[in-house]
Order: sequence, then structure tokens, then C-alpha cells
Amino acid sequence: MSFLYRTVYKLVRKLGIMLVLLLTLQPSCLADEILEHKLKALYMLRLADFITWPDNLEITSFTLCIDPKDPVAKQLQKIDKPRVKSLAVLVIDLPTVENIAQCQMLYLSKSSLKLMLTDYSVVTLSSEVGFAEQGGMIEFYQAQNKIKMKANLVAVKRKGIKFSSKLIPLLQIVKQKGNLL
Repeated sequence: MSFLYRTVYKLVRKLGIMLVLLLTLQPSCLADEILEHKLKALYMLRLADFITWPDNLEITSFTLCIDPKDPVAKQLQKIDKPRVKSLAVLVIDLPTVENIAQCQMLYLSKSSLKLMLTDYSVVTLSSEVGFAEQGGMIEFYQAQNKIKMKANLVAVKRKGIKFSSKLIPLLQIVKQKGNLL
């Protein structure tokens, strides 16, 4: 009976240790994911200071369009929004193709990538793999536990948008390989 007792004791002990590890690691992973989304939200707000839109646009407020269900949108709603280029920041739900002109920045999730095909001077951003290579302007990606950015400067120039020389060194420049649709 002592053999059975020891075996059960060891099994329960191992399960207890695994449970403790699981419970302590899972919030850490969740915290990392929340931090990732928060960093992307902060990047979007700060990026605007290093981007110039065409002069023919009448901009009365800085408008960032994003799907409200996206985790980045949820973090964006929680943070205090500084003024961007002395304009108040508005975060609005993802527009339709018809009213996309109101956006200066458009953060796209996988389900809304078709909106990237706009004719307006809107900076398109996404975390979808291959976004920049397929015609998007800025793609967020994670490398070495850091949030980094890829940029398609051809797509940027095509819309009459200019990136500051201070922003360019922070970007991994990519060439367009195809279209998303």
C-alpha cells in the first residue's frame, strides 16, 4: 500500500506543480498580448506626427478608423489621446468604402482588408502578415519581443503621403509583391 500511496502522492504533486505553473504563466502571456495591443495603439498615435498628408485635404480633426472589436481598438479607447498636429484625435468605427475619406489612418484587421483599396490619402496599417508586401502602407510585426514596423513606400507615395526622414530609419522597407485581393 505504501507503493500506491507514494505513486499517487508523486502524481498529485506533479499535477499541482503543473497547475501552479499554468496559472502563473497564463496571465503573463495575456499581459504580454495586452501590452502588444497597447503598444500598437500608442504607435499609431505617435506615427501621425511623422506623416504629412497632401495639402489639398481639409483636416479639422485627426481621425483614426478601426474595427471596434479589434483588441488594438480596445486599447486605443483606454489611453489618453494627445493632440496630433494640434488637432483633436477622433477614433471611429471602421467606415464603409463610401465614407472612408474621413479617415487619416485606417487600421485593418483580416476581415476588413478590402478597405485598403481606397483611392483616398489614408495611411493603412495592419498586423496581418504580408500586409506591406501586398500594398498596405505600414505592417506591425513582432521580432525579438519588440513591436516593429514594415513599410511599403511605393504605396505611401502613390497616395501623396510623405513619411518624415526621422521615421524612415525605424521602418523595415519592403517591396510590393502582390495585391491583397
